[in-house]
Amino acid sequence: MSQGIDRFFLLSYCLACCWPGFASRASELRIVRQWPQLDFVFPSEMAMGIAMERRHYVPGNSVPIDVDVHHRQGALKSRIFITIPRFDEGRPVTLGTVDEQGRVSAYPDYSWHENQGSNCNGLTSVFRVAVDECNRMWVMDTGKIGDTQYCPPKLLAFDLATDNLIYQHVVNASSYVQNSLFITPVVDVRRRGRDCADTYVYVADVSGFGLLVVDVARDRSWRVTHRLFFPFPSRGTFTIDGESFDLMDGVLGLALSPHRQGGDRFLYFHALASTTENVVRTSVIRNSSFLHDSNADPQSIHVFPDERPIQAAAEAMDRNGIMYFGLMEPPSIWCWNSATEYTPRNFHQIAMNRETLQFASGVKVVNNLKGEQELWILTSSFQRVMTGSLNANRVNFRIHAEKIERLLENSPCKNPPKDQSHGYHANRITQNHGPKLTTYRYGAVSFL
Repeated sequence: MSQGIDRFFLLSYCLACCWPGFASRASELRIVRQWPQLDFVFPSEMAMGIAMERRHYVPGNSVPIDVDVHHRQGALKSRIFITIPRFDEGRPVTLGTVDEQGRVSAYPDYSWHENQGSNCNGLTSVFRVAVDECNRMWVMDTGKIGDTQYCPPKLLAFDLATDNLIYQHVVNASSYVQNSLFITPVVDVRRRGRDCADTYVYVADVSGFGLLVVDVARDRSWRVTHRLFFPFPSRGTFTIDGESFDLMDGVLGLALSPHRQGGDRFLYFHALASTTENVVRTSVIRNSSFLHDSNADPQSIHVFPDERPIQAAAEAMDRNGIMYFGLMEPPSIWCWNSATEYTPRNFHQIAMNRETLQFASGVKVVNNLKGEQELWILTSSFQRVMTGSLNANRVNFRIHAEKIERLLENSPCKNPPKDQSHGYHANRITQNHGPKLTTYRYGAVSFL
């Protein structure tokens, strides 16, 4: 881990316990930042006054959703990015960096944010971002504040060496619907040496129940629809720390398998209101035939037969094919090695804490300057946001981090059974025949 972030860490030991019936190991995550409510840095007192007068800034209204990190060379400190979607009024900044005191500064600067939807050249509302291996940060702007579509959705990329905008793709009206809300981007760099031109970005449409595919090199995009992008009505009620709320969100969590030279990649995904995990070969969704017909072949996208015990939000996968995700109840972080069957007996606990690990809405695997992998997680009292019971007298939002090697020490996720070290379990339920796949039987289960 870079010295900059190492200095930032405030050590916090999570409560360690095992979930009955699950093979698990308790470990620690460190709390890097925490807030009762967010505090912002404005360009001037006048700018803050104007924002408050126009209700662009309402103290206590801002809710962080995602985190990502940019480790920098030399004397430059590493940067922590957070996103603050504009669910409604009062969010002065929708994407920012966090300083050592926890204050949020607008990224790339305040002029991108003060428009509040009145100028579509700025940022309207951002749920999640993705920093890739080519030193670029990809930002998906929904164009919405609340339910109002002020601007068309757009995907932007910033060069993190200069903080300059280097790419922008405005989504064509044919690729989204009235309810669309593009919230989770993952980046598929098909790198040749130092050449990063061949890049695809996959974005979850949580309310429009679809997937946006952006072909960056050709500056085009298309929409993919499938029944597995929809929520499950029976899974639309969430209970966290004794408080319940209903939210019928579709596809939200996305994770990419590691790139293997000459091989395909898997995109894992799930709806928020679900307990299932799904998978598709990226060669299927990269097929440009979706430019003319967004409906995926029903047999080209697959669902694992077993399920999680409860809902999960964000997820991410490391270079060794190990997935990380949070579970709602009890609030906890888990891992699954994708070489093993997707089933609760292969889910292993990393940490559990009823107070600090509620609703893991941001989960990222970050490479530091030493080539080590780090797990970064943003958690929040999201249930209190939904029920209107948020209390500024308690800590509501936290950023956690730790080196993955330390988290997985002696974990079964790191050392799967030898008879299952064949690669990806998804290989057993998908066939590599391009976009038109046939039903494949695994044991007694057929996958459609």
